[in-house]
Amino acid sequence: MQSLLLRSVARGCRPLAFPAVYRPLCVRSAHSVANDTVHFRESRTPHPLKAKPWEQVGYEKREYNDRYATTANHIWSKEEIDHMLANLWQHKPQTFSDKFVHGAMYGLYKTFNFITGYKAENTPVRAVEWRLIVLESFAGVPGFVAAMFRHFRSLRNLCRDHGWIHTLLEEAENERMHLLTCMKMFDAGIMTRTLVISAQVVMTPFVAALLIVKPGAAHRFVGYLEETACITYANVIHQVETPGTPLHGAWSHVDAPEIAKTYWKLSDDAKWVDVLKCMFADECNHRDVNHTFATMSSDDPNPFVYKHQADALKAWRLEAEGSTTNLGCEKTLGVKPLSTATA
Repeated sequence: MQSLLLRSVARGCRPLAFPAVYRPLCVRSAHSVANDTVHFRESRTPHPLKAKPWEQVGYEKREYNDRYATTANHIWSKEEIDHMLANLWQHKPQTFSDKFVHGAMYGLYKTFNFITGYKAENTPVRAVEWRLIVLESFAGVPGFVAAMFRHFRSLRNLCRDHGWIHTLLEEAENERMHLLTCMKMFDAGIMTRTLVISAQVVMTPFVAALLIVKPGAAHRFVGYLEETACITYANVIHQVETPGTPLHGAWSHVDAPEIAKTYWKLSDDAKWVDVLKCMFADECNHRDVNHTFATMSSDDPNPFVYKHQADALKAWRLEAEGSTTNLGCEKTLGVKPLSTATA
């Protein structure tokens, strides 16, 4: 029987025609061996309709494509962003811990403004560039540290996390995507890199200490941090949209980088100001999430789980339809009242 089987194999019989016990004796091609453990979509076997991402024209030349997996972010609409820009709000400290972290955060904010040379009107372009780099590297720390503490707490107590970890990791990744987007637009000098490292060295143990002593105060601190980020972005957006300012002259005509178009599902003609608006909206979301977490018990279920599912569904639908969100995409926008953006 075995000799008959070997003769059949030599004549080119298909391995699937034999019992499983004899299949190891079948000689398979290197192509089949290489692809039998890889899903067809991920393999290099050509699709008859050229539907795979790597078969698309210009796929390998794209700076950011489907090979880089990220959590689906909320896809912002023009109406949502306009509403946020018109309704900036700040939490008023109520308890002693609120007042303590509020004073600490706004003390750091004023110091940061002094170091970066930031001012609310006619801000120098370079001052905004390295301010955004430092801000995003700073803001990406608390979410990951908090997620780590929640993860260890769940393991240590042998209990559920109630969905907090995902939201905190999504926040950290979102801030990192902000930073990577900025790095496509700006260069970081030695002073900027030094400040980034210094901020991380100071921020990490401070947030960790707050999480150990009073987790709610840590989330309140992050909420105040995001408030300052919202103020910064709202002011920057206003200056980019206002003719005659340095930021308008430098950025109003600049195209959005590829990484931003992919991450926020922006159209091909999106501008850098559209990206700034998406980043502003993200910071508003982080502000609201952390102020909400600050009022909750550690064992309360995460109220944002269904929001993440809805965000993922919307992003998937846009990708499947080949659609994008519309934030305006104009090169130059009209003058808008500054309102509370310079507060």
